[in-house]
This record gives sequence, C-alpha cells and structure tokens, in this order.
Amino acid sequence: MTRAQFMNELRERLDRLPSDEREEALAYYEEYFDEAGVDHEQDVIRELGSPASVASRIYADRAVKAARASPHNPGKGLSAIWFILLAIFAAPLALPAIAGLIGVFIAILATIFGIGIAAIALLVGGIVTFISGFVGLFSMPATALVMFGAAFILWGIGKIIFAIMGAVLSLMSQFISWLFDRSAGGYHG
Repeated sequence: MTRAQFMNELRERLDRLPSDEREEALAYYEEYFDEAGVDHEQDVIRELGSPASVASRIYADRAVKAARASPHNPGKGLSAIWFILLAIFAAPLALPAIAGLIGVFIAILATIFGIGIAAIALLVGGIVTFISGFVGLFSMPATALVMFGAAFILWGIGKIIFAIMGAVLSLMSQFISWLFDRSAGGYHG
C-alpha cells in the first residue's frame, strides 16, 4: 500500500467526522508521513496499521473526548465508547463473514455464467447437428432425420435454459435491489 492509497482509504473511513475534524486528522497523518520522509513511508504504514484501525482509534479518541467534555450525561459518552469498542472487537468476526458472503455471491454468478455457456453450447450444437443432417439428407435419409430431431431437441433445451436464466437473473436483480434498499433503510416492514 502506498502513502496515497493509505490516505485515500483513511479519508473514506473518516467520512462520518465533521469536515474540520477530518481535515485536522488527515493533516496530522500527512505531517507524520512528511516527517518520516519518502524512504520510510512503508515503515510508517506498518507502524500505524491499516487505515481501518487508524480510523477506529480516531473515532474512539473522539468518543473519549466527548465523554469527558459532557460530565452532566456520562451515560451517553460511555455508550459511545462501548459502541466503538464493540466495533473494534467485532471487526475480526464481521470481515470474514462479509468476505464469505461475497464469495458465495461470486460462486452464484460463476454458476450462472457456466450454465449460460452450456446453453450457448447447446444452441451451437443444435445448429451444427442440423447442418450435418442437411448434408447427409440424400446419402442417409434416416440418419439425417434423426439428426434433425436431435438438432431441434438441442435447440429447444438451449432456448429453455436461456428463458430460465433470464427469469433467474431478473429475480436476482430484484433481490439485490431489495437488499440494498433494506440495508439503506428503505425497508419499512
């Protein structure tokens, strides 16, 4: 990871901070990199850890400052601290689960792609079989008729698979749209 990649990812992860606090934090880390020098950027990245962990520390520090600044309502600051700690400790469990879900999604797409290739092969096989039957029509009429029948069967199976694939892809796109709407708060029961 380069310095620019690190800073871009950190900027994205700090998007919930007010802009002045975000810019202050980014300026601090830019200065930290500048002081280390170009030759030691990788050492700094290793020392700081991932941008996600740096962002978690910034959010945790902000929650602690907020808890100290408002002594009249100590429960609110503590709940923020607990939330930050929960987020930090849940990340090692949540990230592999998310990666697993992404893997399952990719496997489903690969399966659909493979079935689509098989359908194309059936259609092409039907065309080739039909042409072969037409070529042998006068020399072996019985074989040619069998080949015509096989060609129509292959063609029909290919068309049925394409129709099913179209319906499955339509349902998947509706499901994914529903899933994104629900995760964005658009689902109300």
